[in-house]
Amino acid sequence: MIAQDIRACCGHSALKAHRLARGWTIEKAVESFHEMCARDGLGARGLTVRSWIEWEGEHLPSADYQDLLCRLFLTGPVQLGFARSYGPSDEPARPPLNQRALVTEVGRESLTHAGEAQLSDISAITLEHLEDEIRRLASEYVYADPLPLFHRMLHLRGEVFRLLDARVRPGQAAQLMLLAGQVCGLLANASLDLGNRAAAMAQAKAAWTYAAVIDHQALRAWVRGLQAMIAYWSGSSDTAVRLAQDGQRYAPSRTAFARLASIEALASAAMGAEAETVRTIGGAWDRKGDYDEIHDGVGGEFRFDLAKHSYLAAGACVHLRHADAAIAYADQAVSLYRTGPAHLRAYGNEAIAYADLTVGHLLKGDLEAATAVVTNVLALPEHQRIDGLAQRLQGVRRWVNAEPRFRGCSYARALVERIEEFHALGSRRELAR
Repeated sequence: MIAQDIRACCGHSALKAHRLARGWTIEKAVESFHEMCARDGLGARGLTVRSWIEWEGEHLPSADYQDLLCRLFLTGPVQLGFARSYGPSDEPARPPLNQRALVTEVGRESLTHAGEAQLSDISAITLEHLEDEIRRLASEYVYADPLPLFHRMLHLRGEVFRLLDARVRPGQAAQLMLLAGQVCGLLANASLDLGNRAAAMAQAKAAWTYAAVIDHQALRAWVRGLQAMIAYWSGSSDTAVRLAQDGQRYAPSRTAFARLASIEALASAAMGAEAETVRTIGGAWDRKGDYDEIHDGVGGEFRFDLAKHSYLAAGACVHLRHADAAIAYADQAVSLYRTGPAHLRAYGNEAIAYADLTVGHLLKGDLEAATAVVTNVLALPEHQRIDGLAQRLQGVRRWVNAEPRFRGCSYARALVERIEEFHALGSRRELAR
């Protein structure tokens, strides 16, 4: 499906679309081909990068190579563009692009082709286009469905990887590695929100590698925070604390430090470290520092502000069962998101803040207020029901069921049933993917 989307979106050959769907450079594809032949006892072949480039152009591989390529990509010759099917298609019909989408894709194809024409240098226009696309994806990620964005991120990553494989100047290589680190970071976020924490960890590790290669402190700090959040949602709060603390030594700005400190506080609270949590939350914004191009410059998912700090602080106070503080921080987060600019309204963070506000009221024994608040979460469209929110609501359900004072209460039973229905809808959506 991803290969089909890439081909429909960008007009690449079927073979190239399948390669990009795997996230492979041409060199990696050739290497994987030879590894398959050795692993499966198929005999050595003389495949080179030059031959692969010709296959992605106008030349068909021999029958023997066609069979091996079908084995490599676990598909058939029709799907790889080596043959035609004259029977009815098993693939669902794709809706036609509207005018705006068509114009956008044609523009994207032109830039892609222009980039491919450059053998030893990359124009400033190409780099600006890639940087603009990163900003656009980061911005849209705050308020849009992560799954369609995932496909666009995958396409962008393929373009960056392809340019990195070309002969480029050292300065341009560093720029491309910065872009590769950012897009892998966004893919990690999307993987986490879609419920695949193992993939999120792998993408974050790739982002960290690019940041380390170019010694980019701001990206290192941001990725460490991302890795800490993945560890936290995976139930490894001690690892999350360690990663957040390690990231603070790279933080070049006040914003970067505040983000890492807020994440550290959340993970510390999950471990029951009350004194450390309160101290870290209170001192998150104490450090002075300059503007940095990741946390302050790119925006969107890379941005950190008071709303995000309040959402993380609310979660920390929930872990510590500090009801009044949890309500205050969650109320602040929700208010900032609801009254701020629409393009900064992070629906996932806002929804989790509502969930924490629900718990804050439950901690005070106010079931009526909790039921009223949680409605804002349960009404969320299915495509925005990210994995972290589902986890948080399941925690609310378990907490209500375990609380002796709510046993036999009709309000409590109704609240649990609504959360279970929310979870069931999310599970059916997951199976439908």
